[in-house]
Formats: sequence, C-alpha cells, structure tokens
Amino acid sequence: MKYNDLKDLEENNKTTLLSMFSGILATIKNTSTRKLTDIIKDIPSICKMHYISYEYSLLKKNTYNKIHPVVPTKGEIYNAFITVGVGKELCGTHPVVIMQNQSQNMHADKVNVLPIEGNGNKINPRYQVQITNDDLEDNVSLIKNPSRVIVSDILTIDKARLGIKVGKLREEKIKIINEKLKIQLDL
Repeated sequence: MKYNDLKDLEENNKTTLLSMFSGILATIKNTSTRKLTDIIKDIPSICKMHYISYEYSLLKKNTYNKIHPVVPTKGEIYNAFITVGVGKELCGTHPVVIMQNQSQNMHADKVNVLPIEGNGNKINPRYQVQITNDDLEDNVSLIKNPSRVIVSDILTIDKARLGIKVGKLREEKIKIINEKLKIQLDL
C-alpha cells in the first residue's frame, strides 16, 4: 500500500498529538520561530519518508539476497530531502553524491553521501571540490554550474530520502573527491 492510500489520522489520535504538542510548546524557549516553523512543516514529509523506508525494508526482506530496492552507485548524484537540522547543518532538498561502496549500496538501508551546493566559483580547496557539467557523464547538466561538493559534511541518510537521480560524476572526479575524503578523515 502506498503512503497516499493510507487513511487519515483518526480524531482520537489527532487529539492525543495536539495534547502532546501543547506540552512540547510549553517547554520551548523563544529562540527561533522560523526554525520551529520549518521543523513543524517537515513533519508530514518525515512521516512519509518513514513509511517509505518501512516499505523498502519489507521489499528487501522478500528478496533472495536481501537486496535493497534502491541501489545507487558510487558517484551518482541524487536530490535528497534533508530535514531541518541544528545551527549550520544542511537542510532542505539538496543534490548529494553517493560515496558508499557498491556492496553497501546493494544491502544497506542507509547510504553515505556528500552534499552539493551552488556557487562552485567560491570553494575552499581544503574541504570542497568544484564540479561542473563537464564532470558529469551523459551530457547531464547541474542546476548550478559550477557547484561544489562539501567533503567535510559527510551524511548518512536513509535511502527513503533519495529523490530523483540527477546524473553521475566521471571517475576522475570521484578519485579527486576520494582523496579529499581521505584527508578529511585522516586516513
């Protein structure tokens, strides 16, 4: 059953959640109403992603080799929905590049990614790598050309957060990112 086919919350569940939410509001200090608003707006998306993750786990459980239904490849770029974080943490829909090995990509419920941000003309070469349309296979274009891969912001996300595949980096660029990643992790 798809998420949109589920029944709406029953009234008694809505009442319980409203009561809990009122209690939570009573403990929140006056810091950032905007941040709190963003968190509240993300709740439906989080619920949907949680359900999708659950569906994926059921599909994976029913495969011969326990292969996850979503199998990205290292170097592929996806749009990912990252819910509101704390402070300067990345949030919103952002392109990310898959950095996890293929065995993990086949079996794991989560994936290691690096975020991609716009304005690739301003990079810090210690922890960022510029990417351009020329760095992508199959004549795919970045939304912002050039962009930058933020090697210092390694994320592990559930595969339910992965949206549309944007493209794939060429092997030469993946090697450069790997070298920056080794430096970042002191490997």
